[in-house]
Amino acid sequence: MTSPRSLALCLSRLRRLGGPSGPTLAEAGHLLAERSTLLVMLLMAALALIPSPGVPLGVVTGLGITWLALSSLRDGQARLPASLSNRPLPRPLLEAALRLLVPLLRRVERRTRPRLPHLVVGMGGAVALMGIGLQGLLLALPLPFGNLPPAAAILALSAGLLWRDGLGVLAGHVLSLASLGVIGGLAWLAYSLVG
Repeated sequence: MTSPRSLALCLSRLRRLGGPSGPTLAEAGHLLAERSTLLVMLLMAALALIPSPGVPLGVVTGLGITWLALSSLRDGQARLPASLSNRPLPRPLLEAALRLLVPLLRRVERRTRPRLPHLVVGMGGAVALMGIGLQGLLLALPLPFGNLPPAAAILALSAGLLWRDGLGVLAGHVLSLASLGVIGGLAWLAYSLVG
């Protein structure tokens, strides 16, 4: 089993995978082994934070995260559909996401520990996965500047589940509520401007 202290290092090894076009999500999942679902969700949320003009990254990552969260709830084991898992992660975007995510993971790994277990196992874990799925749907909405709030909530929720830290999950729920408010405001603003 992968040591929690090695997750940032393990994720940084993605740089060595794939050809010039970058590794696929399937290759990333294979490298990350038994923690792959939560780590792939973390990676996809970090990718959604990277500006990518002309690439519908929020839609792809948001739907992928929602698929993973809901299939984890249903089966306990999540697999992306082939249309997503065989898609290469563009190397420039992957590098930008890893520059953001690896140092963040190192800081999180130093501060997290198992606490508030009722928020990460059983019903608490299921609620957190439902929250990740909902935030993935919000991430998929094509709203200008709408990626940051749901991606931040997904990062906190999945990190809390990954390290079994209920405080991280609690922070993720707070960020999820804030995300709903921000996305609702952006949707209302977009509707007002179009109307």
